[in-house]
Amino acid sequence: MRRGMILIPTFRRPKGLAKALERLDTLDTNVEISILVAENDPAGGQGREVVRLAAPHHRFPIGVLEVADRGVSHVRNALFAAALATPDVEFVALLDDDEWPEPQWLKELLAMQRQTGAEIVGGTMLPAFEGEPPAWAREFELYRQVQPDGPSKMVWGTCNVMLTRSVLERTGPVWFDPALGLTGGEDMEFFARAAARDARFAWAAAAVMYEDVPDRRVRPDWVFRRSFRIGSTNALVQRRWRYGLLGRPLILAKAFGHLALAAGTLLRGPVRRARQMEALSLSARALGEMSGLLGLRYREYGRASASAGQRIPSEASPVAAGTIAPKATS
Repeated sequence: MRRGMILIPTFRRPKGLAKALERLDTLDTNVEISILVAENDPAGGQGREVVRLAAPHHRFPIGVLEVADRGVSHVRNALFAAALATPDVEFVALLDDDEWPEPQWLKELLAMQRQTGAEIVGGTMLPAFEGEPPAWAREFELYRQVQPDGPSKMVWGTCNVMLTRSVLERTGPVWFDPALGLTGGEDMEFFARAAARDARFAWAAAAVMYEDVPDRRVRPDWVFRRSFRIGSTNALVQRRWRYGLLGRPLILAKAFGHLALAAGTLLRGPVRRARQMEALSLSARALGEMSGLLGLRYREYGRASASAGQRIPSEASPVAAGTIAPKATS
């Protein structure tokens, strides 16, 4: 029987974590599974308390790993290291503490991995809106993660993914760049680096996960900030792992192209609200790419660290160069 570990980073989302553990208890699987939760607020301990209450009655064994260093990169690095230190773990599967799976989730990820021989398999992410969303948000790509079934060129996020032990061993022990721990994009950088090291990817469309989308995220200001951060991270990742020395002019050209496309959408006359939001998102990504070329990135999770007693970083402040060395370029 295959043995795997489900990994969940958590920071001050006790209700979301409790819901995730509740839904994991209903998984349709005969694989030997354990769950490891990484508490990134040991002083507060809300995640630790959720596990204490859930573990005695849960179908799968649940452990807690305390990670004092703030930032999701530190947390995921600690989770991967703990998984590799556990004998006979053949794979890990990840979700966040504001997500929950359908019962067939893990079975579909594993089936696609067996079918394709891929080392990294992603799955569908769908939004679970807190309230009734505006019409433009229902199909907005920023709230969902969808690809066709089968082999894939890339998986972009750790919010719904399975990785084999072999790819962890080949790409670690520093899997996620600590310099990106508070900006976001650490998962995109990791997967781009894995691809550069010949990792094989696939997508399991039937491996469905849902993500909570609170009302505050269904607003133009949030769409702009998230899109800006994605653009900034894209610039970093593409320069580091794709374009090499040609990165700056190519990324800048693409950013100007995105701005032109967004402007063209808005200048054609009255457009639907959905098209307006698409143009806003595209413009923000382009500005983020330009910002990234200057070494400026929006620290998306800086506010959370401030609430934990740390300084609030500037939302567009220089971020130190990553600790992961890029591939050599000619």
